[in-house]
Amino acid sequence: MYTKTFEQLTKDELYALAKLRQEVFIVEQNSIYFDLDDYDQEAMHFLEFDTQQRLIAYGRYRKILGGGEVKIERIVLAAKARGQGLGKSLIVAMLKDIQENYPMAKVTLSSQIEASEFYRRLGFVEFGNQYDDGGIMHIGMIYRAP
Repeated sequence: MYTKTFEQLTKDELYALAKLRQEVFIVEQNSIYFDLDDYDQEAMHFLEFDTQQRLIAYGRYRKILGGGEVKIERIVLAAKARGQGLGKSLIVAMLKDIQENYPMAKVTLSSQIEASEFYRRLGFVEFGNQYDDGGIMHIGMIYRAP
């Protein structure tokens, strides 16, 4: 798994992550929203490639300005990569990096409702009310280290 700042991403990596996010979030999940949200530039990016150098897993996190919060976002796996434990590996790697760089930070994410059980198994708990984000119901979650 590769971890890079925005400045360290190559043009091909940036294209690959935007393409994967578009393929899954916008086309597969039929969610019309602005994926390129001006937060990529301040985020840490986690990328996993297959043996043919195709991006198969991606996520980012960013420190929320003005507070002690780090937010995990844009967790996505290519369809062919699902069910192999890559999602768990991705989240574990991200949590390790966050804890090393921001040990006192509150770690949050916004989960699609159907994915919330996955995050619960990794130590996240729900907070707040469900809400619609791009036509898909979500819930806020916060990490509680096991």
